[in-house]
Amino acid sequence: MEKRTLLAVVLSAAVFIIYYGFFYTPPPPVKSPVIATAATSPSATPGVLGTAPAVASPSGSMAVIPPVNNTPEVRNSLDSSVVQAQISSHTGLPAEWQLKKYFIKPDNKGPNINLLQDIVGSLPMGLLLFPGQAPVQPNYTLAQPAGNALNYQAQVGDIALQEKLEFLPTEYTLQISLVLENRGTNPAALSPGLRLEVEQSPPSQKGFLIFKEAPNFKFPVYRVGTGVKRQHNVQKLGAFQEEVGEISWAGLEDHYFLRMMLARNVSAQNRVAYGNNGNAVFTQLQYGPESLAPGQKREYQFTLYFGPKDPALLKKFGEAQLDKAVDYGWFGFIALPILTVLKLFYSFLHNWGLAIIALTLLIKLLLHPLTRKSMQSMKAMQTLQPQLQKLREKYADDREQLNLQTMDLFKTHKVNPMGGCLPMLIQMPIYIALYKVLYNATDLYHAPFFAFYHDLSAPDPYYVLPILLGIFMVLQQKMTPSTADPAQAKMMMIMPVMFSLFMIFLPLGLVLYIFVNTSLTVLQQWMNQRDLTFSDLFRGGKKSTA
Repeated sequence: MEKRTLLAVVLSAAVFIIYYGFFYTPPPPVKSPVIATAATSPSATPGVLGTAPAVASPSGSMAVIPPVNNTPEVRNSLDSSVVQAQISSHTGLPAEWQLKKYFIKPDNKGPNINLLQDIVGSLPMGLLLFPGQAPVQPNYTLAQPAGNALNYQAQVGDIALQEKLEFLPTEYTLQISLVLENRGTNPAALSPGLRLEVEQSPPSQKGFLIFKEAPNFKFPVYRVGTGVKRQHNVQKLGAFQEEVGEISWAGLEDHYFLRMMLARNVSAQNRVAYGNNGNAVFTQLQYGPESLAPGQKREYQFTLYFGPKDPALLKKFGEAQLDKAVDYGWFGFIALPILTVLKLFYSFLHNWGLAIIALTLLIKLLLHPLTRKSMQSMKAMQTLQPQLQKLREKYADDREQLNLQTMDLFKTHKVNPMGGCLPMLIQMPIYIALYKVLYNATDLYHAPFFAFYHDLSAPDPYYVLPILLGIFMVLQQKMTPSTADPAQAKMMMIMPVMFSLFMIFLPLGLVLYIFVNTSLTVLQQWMNQRDLTFSDLFRGGKKSTA
């Protein structure tokens, strides 16, 4: 039983601390490589078979074909109710994407969050036209705007481009329609696509050793067929990796936001590429190569979703299943109902901190019978400990007889040796799902919790909850029935200290959930020691005599 108890504690600890303590390590500073842009001659005809210009291949930093005559960039504004976008004339794509409802600082202070930021020497988005070549800069001219849309036109070699950008009814969503026409005399090989490249978030320097604030890395994620692939470990990504298949969307995920590019046509020839450039990470989505005959036109469409991880919004993409871009882990089927209940509590409490407390209390009440059974089993095992010790001494040299006598003892007293661990294991998926919900909940971003806490997504600036959590964990260990020897018990007292240190650097919303859960566990243990029910609490903690 001692080994099982230690294993249960270690597994519980791993859920909350291993991910932060061991998987996130600051990468060494690497300077993005400088790749010279290729020169083009006036006679070069990009995309025409046999006459494509020599350009840097799409590996490493985002190299671009220089615009004709080095025409200066012009940026045009395109607004919706939730986004203010700046469209570059060089690419015909967003160069800035300001979220009107989200700010850099809590309390709606500071500038709006920009999900696209310029990288030195390149733009955050690029247009791909030709197989195996770098993004082009068509140097668009703006046609007459049509309503809430921008219309561009340009010429790249023999390929005429017409592009239309307009926001869709779904929030944070932009549709890109690209019409290509071959005005040359030879067939043109095309592979239209989009490339997204943003600066990587630098790891926080706060903390020491493994006790540090988790960095908000951006990492590639894409859907091929019906499966979703994530490249969490961006530090080990190569400069350029590619996959061919039924790619329906690709993009970059971070803690609270998504930058996703959706293909409107899915075929087995679609391509996704991604890579790490040291200070930047990129992903690109391309349609499969095809030939465009002289005089032929063809339209290609893409959709951008650059916004929060809101399941309600992502569900609107239907068969594309963009909601799978949010990683709720193995227990996503539990996480989504939990998120629904959390939002329900918020709808009438109007405070995300109170909603977390209410949700944790509800889950604790629902799981109380399992928790009570687990505590009763552990208490029974503790009662049998003196007899178990005698059996160990008596049959120290006969392992088989020791096991038989031990099982007879359990059977006589009707004690299940797994009774203390099994209920805990049943509860773990629910707590892991709740943890994943709070980790991905954009609603907690800069959400206040009364006047003294302004941001549930930031660590506790006063260290109050981490310290209180450590105190309650000590109480929990002292009140938990245990069959461990004194040496093991002393070793386990290190866990509250480690937990408190880790909690200092976790988002306040997560710490609040863990603290409330731990304090309720202490209350349950106190009730179990006195054989009280919840109804007894309303009688002043006195056991009913009825």
